[in-house]
Amino acid sequence: MPGAERSIRSALQFWEQGRRFEDEGRPVLAARRYTRGLGSFLSYVKLARTGQLADAYYAFGSLGREMARLCATMNRHSALQNARMALAASHFADPTRGRAELVEREVRAGRERTLYQLSLGRRDQLLTAEMRIAGAADARDLLAFLLGDEAATRPSAQGRWPIGSGGDTGRGPIGYWQDKKRYMQAVLPSCAGLDENRERLRLREEADALFRELRRVAPDYDPGPRPERGMR
Repeated sequence: MPGAERSIRSALQFWEQGRRFEDEGRPVLAARRYTRGLGSFLSYVKLARTGQLADAYYAFGSLGREMARLCATMNRHSALQNARMALAASHFADPTRGRAELVEREVRAGRERTLYQLSLGRRDQLLTAEMRIAGAADARDLLAFLLGDEAATRPSAQGRWPIGSGGDTGRGPIGYWQDKKRYMQAVLPSCAGLDENRERLRLREEADALFRELRRVAPDYDPGPRPERGMR
């Protein structure tokens, strides 16, 4: 476990450094720190021996979405890779696994718990089922937006990994670099076998369904704006 703890500390340090560089208008340096932070999160979920990994996967997905949005105007290929990493991590954090019909049950039954210092600047923040579900919906929105333009995944980066295959939570007995590669090529089980246009449509449908159920079941919860929608 000491190695896992070092990984989580490194992930948070790189995330914080990246945000400082981004605030200073230095996106390339920010991207480099974010990349190292994502690698540290991946190391953590591979090394941790506990099954209670929702908080780490939630943070992993949040950083992946930040990285993808940062890269969207600099390197579209990198943005897509990071969006797929975020999709996988957010999917593992989501107690419904994308099933809108389970939102009400999970929100009603979900117990709040501390986010294990995995939320920058707010160490007392509570990780709720609503946050985990909204993160998974946002990851779908983001990838759908990035797939919406003509520049889609280059052929050399294809060879999709249906999330969860080869290991129940993506922690199968494979090496770090192979694991990272499959995260960057992740596809939801519901989208496996679809071309990218149909995948984009399915992602939109699932995001809409999850957000719609969240609004119905938890009307007081504000998941934040959906910026990509306004950019279309």
